[in-house]
Amino acid sequence: MAKKTEKKAHKKTLSTKKKAAFYAITLSIPVLFFVIIEIVLISTDYMGNTDLFVDPNIPTDEYLIPNPNFAARYFFYTNTIPNPSIDVFLKKKPENGYRVFAMGGSSAAGYPYGFNGTYSRVVEDVLQDAMPDRNVEVVNVGISAISSYTLYDQVDEIIEQEPDAVMIYAGHNEFYGALGVGSNENLGAFPGFVRFYLRLQRFKTFMLLRTIIVDSGKWFAETFSGKEIDPSATLMERIVDSRSIELGGPQYELAMIQFESNLNAIVSKFGDKNIPVFIGSIGSNLKDHEPFVNITEGEHPPAQDIFNEAKEAYNARDYETALEKFTYAKDLDGLKFRAPSEINEIIEATTLAHEHVNYVPSHEELIRYTREGIIGFDLMLEHLHPNQQGYFLIGKAFSSALLEELNLNPAQNLTEYKNRMYFSEFDHRVAWHRVETLKQSFPFVLGEKPEPYFRTYSTINKADSLAFRTVQSNVPWDKAKVELANYYQKTGELDKAIREYKGLIRNQPWNDSPYVFAARIYMSRNQFREAEELLLPANQISPEDPYINKMLGSIQIIKRDPLQGIKYLEASRRILPDDPQMLYNLSGAYYNSGQLEKAIEIADIGLKVNPNFPGLRAWRQQLETIRN
Repeated sequence: MAKKTEKKAHKKTLSTKKKAAFYAITLSIPVLFFVIIEIVLISTDYMGNTDLFVDPNIPTDEYLIPNPNFAARYFFYTNTIPNPSIDVFLKKKPENGYRVFAMGGSSAAGYPYGFNGTYSRVVEDVLQDAMPDRNVEVVNVGISAISSYTLYDQVDEIIEQEPDAVMIYAGHNEFYGALGVGSNENLGAFPGFVRFYLRLQRFKTFMLLRTIIVDSGKWFAETFSGKEIDPSATLMERIVDSRSIELGGPQYELAMIQFESNLNAIVSKFGDKNIPVFIGSIGSNLKDHEPFVNITEGEHPPAQDIFNEAKEAYNARDYETALEKFTYAKDLDGLKFRAPSEINEIIEATTLAHEHVNYVPSHEELIRYTREGIIGFDLMLEHLHPNQQGYFLIGKAFSSALLEELNLNPAQNLTEYKNRMYFSEFDHRVAWHRVETLKQSFPFVLGEKPEPYFRTYSTINKADSLAFRTVQSNVPWDKAKVELANYYQKTGELDKAIREYKGLIRNQPWNDSPYVFAARIYMSRNQFREAEELLLPANQISPEDPYINKMLGSIQIIKRDPLQGIKYLEASRRILPDDPQMLYNLSGAYYNSGQLEKAIEIADIGLKVNPNFPGLRAWRQQLETIRN
C-alpha cells in the first residue's frame, strides 16, 4: 500500500513539473518569436540605423556625426524625413575637450541655411577663441519638425558623449512637430505614455508593427474616404492634422502641459549628471507676418482683426500698443506654427526651478536689434526662421551666457564673429530659393497651389545658378561651393573664391582640401602669412601629404627659417622623392642653413629627375662657383 502511495505522489510531482515546463515553453514561444524577428530585422538593417550618432564615413575614422536617419524614429505618417546637421566630433573625448550639444527644431538646425547658418557655430567660434588651450566641439542635433518629445528621446545618447554643457532653442513645434498635439504623429494626451512609447520604438520589431498599422490606416483612409496623400506636399503639410487650434482650448492646453512636462524631464536628466543646461527664449515674426488661420468663433476675437489693429497702432507710432497687439494676434492664430507667448513663460519658469539650468535671453537679444522692439523681416525670413543677422544674435546670446558661466571673457568683440560665419552670395541665394519654395505651399498657400516659381525662373548669375541647382536639383552644397570657387578663380575674383573655401573649412574642418585650395590663392598673391595659417591645420589633418609639406617648407624658407624649411621639405621628399620643385627648394634650404655639400647633393638629384626644371641648372652652377 505504501509503495502505491509513493508511486502516485511521484506521478503527481512529475505531472506538476511537466505542467510548469509546458507553461514555460508556451509562454516563451511568442517571446522567442519576437526575438527571432528582432534579430532578422537587425541583420537586414530594417529602416536603417536610427542611433543618434553614427560614423560619418569620412577618410579618417575617429569621428562621429549626428545620424541623417535618426528622425525615422518619429515620422511614421510621412515618408519625408528631416536631417540633422553634419557637425563632426571625436569618438573619444580628449582630455582637454570641452563639448557642447545644441538641441531644438528647425531654428536650432539653422533652416533654411543649414551648415554655417546655425547659431551653434557662432558659439563654437567664440568658445574656441576664449579657450585656445581646449579642444572645443559644439555639436548641433537640431532637426526640423520635432517637438520636445524628440528632445527628451535624445538625452540619454547625448549624455553618453560626455557633454560639458547643453543648449536648447526649442518650442515652436509643440503643436505640429513629430508627436505634437496637432500633428498626424500624435499619440495621445499623456506625456508619460508617449515617453514610454519612445523607449519601445528602439526595437525594430516595434517599428515594423508601427509601419504595418500606419500603412493599413492610410490604405483604409484612401480607400473609403477617397482622399489621396499628395506626393508633392511639403513636410509641413504632411504632418499637420489640426488646422484650427484655439488659444486656451483643450489642444492648446495639452501642448503647454506636454512642453512643460518634457522640458522638466529633460533638464532633470541632465541635472542628475551635473550637466549645465542653457535654454533660450524663442522669437518669431510678429510685425510682417499675418495670421495663417482666422478663428471667427469662440471666446477670443479673430486674429486678423487684432493684427489689423496692431498695424494701425504701429503706423501711429504707438509701438507699445502695437507690440501687445501683434503678440496677441500671433497667439490667436489658429494654425500654430509660431509658438505662443506661454512657451517663453514656461522656459523662464523652468530655468528658475532648476539650479543647473540657465536662462538665455535670445528673444530679448533679437528685440534689442530692432528699432521699435518688434521683430519683423529685419530678422526673419518668413514666419519664424531667422536670417543671418537673427541667427548670429541668437548665437551671441548663447555665447554670452556660456562665457559668463565659465567666468571667461571673449577674445574679441562678439559682433566681429558675424563675419566668421563666412556667408557668401551663394549661401544667401540658397536660403532665398528654399524660402521661395516653402512659400508656394502650405501653410502659406491654403487653397489651390500656384505654378511653381522654378519652372519659369531665370538665374541672375553663377552663384544664383548653383544655388538654384542646390535647392531644386539636389546638387550637394559643398560640391557647388567648390565649383563656384573655381569659377571665381578663373574670373579673377579671388577674394570671393577664398570666402567659398573658408565657408567649406568652417563646415568641414576635417577636410584638408579647402585649406589647400585657399592657401594656393594666398601663395599666388605672396600672402605667405595667410597661407601658412591655413596650411598648418591642413598639415595636422594630413601630415603625410607631400604638397602641404612642400608649401610649408617653401614658406619657412621665405621666412628665413631654413631648418624648419628642411623639416617640412624632407617630409615631402619621403613621400614624393621625385618632385623637382621640392628638391630645388630643399637644396636652397640646405644652403641657407650652411650645408653647402648637402645643397649640391640635392641639386644633383633634382637634375637627374628633371634636367630642364626652370632655374635648377643655374642654381647648381651657382653652388659650384661658391664651392670653388
